[in-house]
Amino acid sequence: MKKASIISILTLYPVLIALPAFEAFCPVRAAASDYTYLYPGARANALGAAFSSLADDPYTMFYNPAGLSNLRNTEARFGLGRRLSPLAPAGEASFVYVRPAPNTVNRTFGVGYHAVRQTTLGRRDSILFGMGDSFILKYLQRPVIYGGNLRIVNLSEAQKSHLGIGFDAGILFASNWGLKTGVALTDVNLGLGRSLATLTLGNSYRYGDSAFGMDLKVRGSYAEVFYGLEHAIFNGLLQFRAGKGASLNGPGYLALGLGVNAFPWILDFAASIPWKGFNQNAGVYEMNVGYRFDVPTYTERFVGDAAAKAGALKTQIEDLRAQKAGLETSIAAYRVNKGVLESELTLLQSRMREMEERRKNLELELIEAGYKKDQPRPKKPVFQPKPEKWPKFHKVAPGDTLRSIAAKYYGNPNLWERIYDNNQKHILKGLPVEGATLEIPVPPPER
Repeated sequence: MKKASIISILTLYPVLIALPAFEAFCPVRAAASDYTYLYPGARANALGAAFSSLADDPYTMFYNPAGLSNLRNTEARFGLGRRLSPLAPAGEASFVYVRPAPNTVNRTFGVGYHAVRQTTLGRRDSILFGMGDSFILKYLQRPVIYGGNLRIVNLSEAQKSHLGIGFDAGILFASNWGLKTGVALTDVNLGLGRSLATLTLGNSYRYGDSAFGMDLKVRGSYAEVFYGLEHAIFNGLLQFRAGKGASLNGPGYLALGLGVNAFPWILDFAASIPWKGFNQNAGVYEMNVGYRFDVPTYTERFVGDAAAKAGALKTQIEDLRAQKAGLETSIAAYRVNKGVLESELTLLQSRMREMEERRKNLELELIEAGYKKDQPRPKKPVFQPKPEKWPKFHKVAPGDTLRSIAAKYYGNPNLWERIYDNNQKHILKGLPVEGATLEIPVPPPER
């Protein structure tokens, strides 16, 4: 089992264990709800009907039709359920079928049927035709999922039957870190003799293989908060669920569930434990059977996931090898640069010593010039200098540079290029080779 799964169990399951104790000491006093508050789906009911933001199986069309856009496979599900109540038990039957629209990215259509029978108290039949899609919101750069249902409802109670038509609408927002928010308006009907419109605001958070959902449902003066937890193990083969169940005619209960995703078959079970003990007439027992078309079996999917993980690890290894090679190349480059910098440092130190010698010579010349200034200068005999012979030759001494040699022979250090052009073979890195004999060409004529 993965480390993330172990962490999820250690952090989330104590919450599940604490739920019964919390409800026992702090019972929730919600307004009594009748059979018109009930929706199908063993998974959703095991999560305490907190499903408007999770919205990732076909029964989402009863809770938030926007979730249809999350379904990218053709799928059919059938379910049977029984609800316990202090007034009279209720039975349920449901069927949903969803199919992605061809040649589209996120559009999915669905049809659903839900029947509720509560002995003499009433009955309700609902047929839904739904659609879900998405678009990218420019300023958020995240997909916004939306959807809606056309609803046909037959409501029979007190020996009166009402046929109505209505709609559902919903929207979903998802973040990059596992948080989802859903808003749904359901059971907006005409012709039933009373209003069943329900507003649901839901939030869910998924961490690894665990998910937590919470819904606030409001209908007229009735409002109640529902919450649920789900955790998957064995690569999603099994899913354990728990939540605060939707009560029928008063008593509350802890909903529990198990999901088996043996693709292409999917089984979901829901059961319950009344908060005040098993002697209470409260709870739900439901089972769903589903078939997902054109998907690999669980074994094939497991092998495929293992191969994908192995491929991902191989890619990571190749990336690490490439990074290692890059680092080795960088180290080699740094070593080369280090050698170049050391050579430049040695050259600069040599020049610094040369400048120190020149500074000392200049100080001596300055002292000598001061002494000569104070002494009367003897008159020198006038004589005509002999014409110089060119070219001349100069043996390079330590500290000599092209500029100093040009200054010595031409009286102008800027004429060093003439010396350089005639003696390139004795020049190394801009400096004359020590001990070499340079040919000093004729100076340029004066202008």
